[in-house]
Amino acid sequence: MGRILAAMALAVMLIGLAPAQANTYLENHFKCTLNEGKTRADLIAFRAEYAAAVEASGLADYSLAVMFPIYAGDIHPGGFTWIGRLGDFENLQKISTWFRATEWPAKFQHLMSCEESALLQVVD
Repeated sequence: MGRILAAMALAVMLIGLAPAQANTYLENHFKCTLNEGKTRADLIAFRAEYAAAVEASGLADYSLAVMFPIYAGDIHPGGFTWIGRLGDFENLQKISTWFRATEWPAKFQHLMSCEESALLQVVD
């Protein structure tokens, strides 16, 4: 938890350094592995179901992506990266509050195990 708060504080500082006309947003990356017996098809269906639930909740400015490595020295077979894209820290707070108040944490744990996370500011 302390690492996540430190990363958020650093991101807030970096937002002030971003060029004024650049498009900026946040990405929350999770390094995950499918649980035994689960498949990529299960993950893709789960992602669609979760995205629909997020949209139905009225949470704006949030999108999801799943990255499957073609080559990555530090990811073992079955590994992938789950990415949540958010507009800003206000949206991060909204999605976090919503997520914790739902059955989704248990659903995630049933499908996948996630070891590491990173909160990134993207400037494009």
